[in-house]
Amino acid sequence: MSDPRIRYEVREQVGVITLDRPEVKNALGPEQWQAIGDAVGRAASDDTVRAVLIAGSGGAFSAGGDLKTMPERLAQPLAVREANLLHDAATVAAIRALEKPVVAQIDGVAIGAGLALALACDVRISTPTARLGATFHKVGLTGDFGMLWLLPRLVGPARALDLMLSAELVDGGRAYELGLVSRLVPAERLSDETWAYLRALVAGPPLAMARTKRGMQRALEVGFEDMLGWEAHAQAECSRSADAAEGVAAFQQRRKPSFTGR
Repeated sequence: MSDPRIRYEVREQVGVITLDRPEVKNALGPEQWQAIGDAVGRAASDDTVRAVLIAGSGGAFSAGGDLKTMPERLAQPLAVREANLLHDAATVAAIRALEKPVVAQIDGVAIGAGLALALACDVRISTPTARLGATFHKVGLTGDFGMLWLLPRLVGPARALDLMLSAELVDGGRAYELGLVSRLVPAERLSDETWAYLRALVAGPPLAMARTKRGMQRALEVGFEDMLGWEAHAQAECSRSADAAEGVAAFQQRRKPSFTGR
């Protein structure tokens, strides 16, 4: 069963996933992870959706794991607990595999598993007063939901280990300096700036953006020569698309291109 308060709607060709549990600062348990995964699946199968937004309601992104229901999960047999964690973490894998850009809009807290959810997104837009932290050690746990893989790739292994070991909360400004967030905007401009960014993504070339996202992920795992070959193949595929022809024509005619994803 998934949580109906993880809301999904399509606005302006953007699949909007809203974590709407403000009384617990949008904490995440199995039902919430399943609901987010279901929404990601809907966005993936909808050709009209060109980008995805994940945001929280009530002035918070997500306070991480739902501690009210945590004791019963901690009491599960080892094999059961491991299987359930892998099942829930499939949502993070689905976000990364989605061939559409995913933006996290961060206000308030994004900690623990909530930070992992944000890090799984392609772009994170935050306010200076947001508070982010890999706070797993505060409750005697290690990182999960891809945290131990995602964090060092964003901020480097030394800083990632420091953030994990200290369980320190950093504000949005420090998070931007570290590379945890991609863009920093005033709190009163968060929604406007995020939607301006999303509209630019929606107007972009879907086929090229999908290959760019996939290629950036691949580049972290393979050697330079391998990546050159992958890039050449991806570029050749894009070269045969109607979008490439439209992009060149629009440049020559000094107009904005109209990309169709074909």
